[in-house]
Amino acid sequence: MARPKKLPDELKIDTLAFRLTPAERLQIEDAARAAGVTASEYARMQTLRGRVVVQPRQSLDHAAFDQLRRIGVNLNQLARIANQTQRVPAGLTRACTAVENFLARELETRAPENASGGGGGPAPPASTRGPPDLGHGP
Repeated sequence: MARPKKLPDELKIDTLAFRLTPAERLQIEDAARAAGVTASEYARMQTLRGRVVVQPRQSLDHAAFDQLRRIGVNLNQLARIANQTQRVPAGLTRACTAVENFLARELETRAPENASGGGGGPAPPASTRGPPDLGHGP
């Protein structure tokens, strides 16, 4: 007697491939054998029901990204002047320092809590800080 046909939503027709080291493959195959299932079924069950450790992502907010874009435009202008005149413009050092300071503040703001062990609270959001001084003002 033939096996009953599966419903269309039960058919496994899609594939998902990923790369493994030989040691990782052996580990999965051993675990699958111990569980009494195929390596494919074991990987499927672990993927769909297993525990996944989510890595925290650090991303810049819109205001911080906009500030970095503006700084980049200024640095590009200074680099163009340096290439045309074969001299380093006076504002280049200030611009580089401003970039370093801005990035340090942003990284400090995004550091995990209690990582520094110090008090004082987090730095204010980027939207409340003014743009870095690049030496172009009066």
